[in-house]
Amino acid sequence: MSERSGWESSRPRTSRFVLVPVAILVLAGCGGGETSADAESSTQGETSSESSPAPSADAFVPMSGAVIDGRFPVAEDGRQLALSCWGEGSPTVVLEDGHPSEQGGRLQFGRTGGAFLNALVAHTRVCAYDRAGYTASDPAPNEPRTADDVIEDLHALLTAAEVAGPYVLVGASFGGMIVTYYAARHPEEVAGVVLLDVPAPTDTLTLEEIPELAWDHPANPEHVDVIPEFESRFANERLPIQAPLTVITASEGQSSVEDQSVWLELNPAATQVQLVGDHDIYLSDALGVAAEVVRLL
Repeated sequence: MSERSGWESSRPRTSRFVLVPVAILVLAGCGGGETSADAESSTQGETSSESSPAPSADAFVPMSGAVIDGRFPVAEDGRQLALSCWGEGSPTVVLEDGHPSEQGGRLQFGRTGGAFLNALVAHTRVCAYDRAGYTASDPAPNEPRTADDVIEDLHALLTAAEVAGPYVLVGASFGGMIVTYYAARHPEEVAGVVLLDVPAPTDTLTLEEIPELAWDHPANPEHVDVIPEFESRFANERLPIQAPLTVITASEGQSSVEDQSVWLELNPAATQVQLVGDHDIYLSDALGVAAEVVRLL
């Protein structure tokens, strides 16, 4: 699945961001296990030059040791989605992966993000799931699916699995659009939102440019009608978020600091953090991202 690189926001925006060194938390379970309480503040407007410690060789294998691991109904017709959760504690961190891809739903986070997951599980419960049409989840309805369909699937899944809120929602890439919309529609359930290198939505994207975004394209098994329901809609419709919001930008990612600042408009108190890494920032800077998520717990 291809993704559009270097999306540009519709107008110039000012950015405000807080740079937090990885040294703030060397998280338990990722090797070392030390905690630094004396990290110094970074200079606003610069990219952190700290490099993250290498993930532990015995990184957490998320498909084992789950406290919840199964399929749960999300619709009256009995359609089910697969969910796994690890660890204990509250609030629960819910991971939302990017746009339809070969990995799909939880596979990116749950099977390649070992060090990232390991760090979070040391502090609280963490859940990841397969969206409709992926891996262990049932096929999506054969019709164009809306943003509301996607978030209500997640809402129904967490309810059916008895995963109580509040939630800290972590969305990577396209998944960031999903979690911001969920937070806007279910504010009473959400304790925080973290966006991982999420390009700004655009109302100029076309199927000629990325045909895989069509709801009935084979590369889009969840049948999400991406352009009208996410890109164009959220480029023109800004729904405020009440929960604390952290926008993480990767130094070598798909978006610039200015580009991602569009998300800061959703909460006047939002902060933007720039970490050294690529678009899959939770892999290239696993501990830096985990530290930011833990900060919202």
